[in-house]
Amino acid sequence: MRRRDFIKTTIAMAAATALLPSSAEADVVPVDASNPLPMDQVVFDKDIFDKNDAQTIIIFLSGGMSDVVGNVKHVLEDIIPNDMSLKKYPDKLISPTDNGFWKEAGGDYLEDMLVSGNLNVFRTCYNPTAALAHGINQKRYMNGNEAGFNSGIVTTLMHVLNRNNAVSKDAILTNVAINGSDYRLLEDGATPTMLPDFLRPASFNRNLQNVYNYAMTSDGLVSVGDTSATEKLNAANFSTELTALSQEHNLYDALSDIFNRRGEMSDFLDEIVNGDLPVQYPSTVDGTRVEAAMRILINNPSTKIVSMVGGYNGWDDHSNAIENHTKRASQLFEAIKVAIDHAGAVGKDSINIVVFGDFGRNLTLNSAGGWDHGNNQVLYWFGGKKFFNQLGIVGETYLDEHVKKYRLYSHPTDSSYQLRPYSIAATIYALYGVENPEVLTGGAGIIDPVDYTGKTFLRG
Repeated sequence: MRRRDFIKTTIAMAAATALLPSSAEADVVPVDASNPLPMDQVVFDKDIFDKNDAQTIIIFLSGGMSDVVGNVKHVLEDIIPNDMSLKKYPDKLISPTDNGFWKEAGGDYLEDMLVSGNLNVFRTCYNPTAALAHGINQKRYMNGNEAGFNSGIVTTLMHVLNRNNAVSKDAILTNVAINGSDYRLLEDGATPTMLPDFLRPASFNRNLQNVYNYAMTSDGLVSVGDTSATEKLNAANFSTELTALSQEHNLYDALSDIFNRRGEMSDFLDEIVNGDLPVQYPSTVDGTRVEAAMRILINNPSTKIVSMVGGYNGWDDHSNAIENHTKRASQLFEAIKVAIDHAGAVGKDSINIVVFGDFGRNLTLNSAGGWDHGNNQVLYWFGGKKFFNQLGIVGETYLDEHVKKYRLYSHPTDSSYQLRPYSIAATIYALYGVENPEVLTGGAGIIDPVDYTGKTFLRG
């Protein structure tokens, strides 16, 4: 097993906060008090929640992946033959798979998953009013609305589950973030009530370091996990000291669940980290992140959401885009392909992986060999055969001009299905039993191309 590098975790933070006065029902002033989440309007169906038994990995592509990865048509049929790019595309670095994925950028992995019925691709995830700036789009799409609700998709879902008592208070790791995920998925500023500890995000590094694995040394120091000698903590009895401090300073009997159950957590982490797997994940950043997520999901039915950022340096490739995207997309989709094989090997058809980002990118290369921002992106949704129909590839595009000749990007055709990025959040909420997710997204409904494909995406 790889050495388990330590990184600070939200679980550890939860343990630390148990030493201070706290309450699961403490009031929190929303960041934007004029737009609180309309939780009292949410219609929740526990039967759907139980039937789907969904476990979702959300991978956000910060910076915006090029839609060339999932739709190479316009580059090969229009831009290259007609010399329409400011910088000429290199020879032999972009070729298509049978279904129009970029072969050199993970296209073969996408092709395999599409053919096996484990991938739905939506090539027209488009926001006609989007500002082509990272900050505002990241906030809106990771919050899942443009209505001013300052609450991340994951946190909003946790509030719904909490309000409807859908998850047992004995659950552990209901909400997991790998490498901290992105705070905008986890923002919690739009409800007057804090989430209880068992629904708050627990963050692990990609190697699932066990921060509870502390041991006394012969000189009376405490070694935490795999930390070096310089990080050892002075204590005569670390566990006893922490418990005593917690009981002394916390005003309530219901202390942090995670803190009080640290022995159970330690055993659980050691078990899943050291367990044998039926597949081998690649030793890349995305490979180890996705492996960590899958180890947790498969071994812990209580985990409902794992969130992370995909790609090791972001996707904002305004220069050297071909080289950067080729490597990064290949590594991401290879990791996801192994995860889908892993889920299949253990019979977990309720695990699904959704991949999206800020926006797409222009299809013409700028003078630095990069792609600038565009507002159509490709949405990838993997797995979830238990509740998703297999639609394959949805959406048709044409080559559109944005501002000037060399700013060309893909645009949904008039006759094509298209969805706004907020429908991603709506679909996640519906998957977990919310019957009217549009009240949480500012009006956007679920992904539903039935009029174009003859089938719904999410089964009833």
